[in-house]
Amino acid sequence: MGERSQENVFVLMAAAIREAARLTARTLELARVETDGNIRALAGLAAKVLAIAVLVVSAFFVFLDAAVKMLAALIGLEAISALIVAAPFLGVAVILGLMGARRIALHNLEPWRSLREAERIAALAPSLAPSPGSALSRPAPSSR
Repeated sequence: MGERSQENVFVLMAAAIREAARLTARTLELARVETDGNIRALAGLAAKVLAIAVLVVSAFFVFLDAAVKMLAALIGLEAISALIVAAPFLGVAVILGLMGARRIALHNLEPWRSLREAERIAALAPSLAPSPGSALSRPAPSSR
């Protein structure tokens, strides 16, 4: 009787393992299907956003062309009307360029935070500071 009950336990365990494997396979298949659907939805959304951006940019250029043509009809010269329409954009481009040049100046690229942190550490631990003759204590050569 004990032998038969042990056999039944093994049969039940094998059936449970088989069922668990089947359920795991179904769960993984469902996850794959859902992931594929999500990826397709995201790709479609990205394509729509890109198409909208292209249409907005092209509509902006059509608007600029229409503004130039309208001013050309009023003034009589298309070159001057193109300069009038382009002047605000040129002004904004110059301002942004100057702001960018100021931000990228070599003075702003120096690692001030790292230098301050190194000075703070050196002040806290004078025994760890470099000796006067070491390479770390020499000033950096000036670049001209």
